[in-house]
Amino acid sequence: RFPILHPALLANVTQQQQVVARFQALPKLRLSKEPAKKEAAILIPLCLVDGKLSLLYTLRSNKLRNHRGQVSFPGGMKDARDASYETCAVREFVEETGLPNESVRVWGRGNTIIPYFGPSITPIVGHVADFAPSQLRLSTDEVAKVFTVPVELFASAANRRHTQYRANYTMPVFVNGDETVWGITAIITHLFLTALLPGAYSASLPFVRKYEPLKS
Repeated sequence: RFPILHPALLANVTQQQQVVARFQALPKLRLSKEPAKKEAAILIPLCLVDGKLSLLYTLRSNKLRNHRGQVSFPGGMKDARDASYETCAVREFVEETGLPNESVRVWGRGNTIIPYFGPSITPIVGHVADFAPSQLRLSTDEVAKVFTVPVELFASAANRRHTQYRANYTMPVFVNGDETVWGITAIITHLFLTALLPGAYSASLPFVRKYEPLKS
């Protein structure tokens, strides 16, 4: 159904560059008018699981002060030791998962996102070569678990919901994986799937301009 999801994508640099170019061509997302005071980077890690192209997510530890128990992509704050957003994203991925630095193949970066609050987020696209769950060594202070979801699962409209807010915007919610993916992680997932599967993944989210009260 989705030809680009063939495992050969992980060896096809030309296709990877095309995905990144489409990712960069998407409208920039700025949810706050205020400039972000800090910067963060996350890795959108693709990997092969049981022969299927999959996305890797983390469930944040309840020991954390912020966003505890939420699903996220591996990532964190950019600091002085990070030469680039790519360096930051890969460093955080390695710290959180325990997988070796050399297993990460970076494709490129997407547009920086300015959320409603907190740091700016720069998404880095890449894949994990020879991914094996048995090699995971989680940083339990940061991560409660790591799980993967086949891309084709979240690409299916049957596994996507939405939440509409009174401030006139709609956010995607992805279901039927190990965990429900919502919030900024769902937005980034939605944007990435739009770039990865042009024409095959429905980028439009339902929006009701005015809710009518039920008539008795």
